[in-house]
Amino acid sequence: MNEHAERALATGAAMSRRQLLIAALGLLMGQSAGGLRIAAAQPMPASPSASLLTVLTDPAAAARFGRAYLAAHPDEADVEILVGRLSASLSAHTAATDSAAAAIAELVQAEYVTEALLRVDGWLLAPSEARLYAVTALTR
Repeated sequence: MNEHAERALATGAAMSRRQLLIAALGLLMGQSAGGLRIAAAQPMPASPSASLLTVLTDPAAAARFGRAYLAAHPDEADVEILVGRLSASLSAHTAATDSAAAAIAELVQAEYVTEALLRVDGWLLAPSEARLYAVTALTR
């Protein structure tokens, strides 16, 4: 991210359209705030929350963002609620893959275009991305 974008995020200034596009490009390249992996193909773990977390490359960073999200959304501080909302979002999104990790990545990419983004710890995140990080915070 360029110096202007970093300064805007550090001061809490609104993100410009250009900065949003840079952030979206970073997500497409697999460089999101909490380490969301875009093209991961892994076997599906047994539990729903473990399955969701297979897309993370940096669980510690994801948990940090998750705690920040939960501080602003205490009504979602329950793994079952978060997994239910993520599952509902995944069900509503038609993924072009059978991989849980790739489906989550596709959902987050789609939300960057179609949903209102959330400011979490100075970053703009897709709603499902923020919830995924919250699951990480609650299960770590």
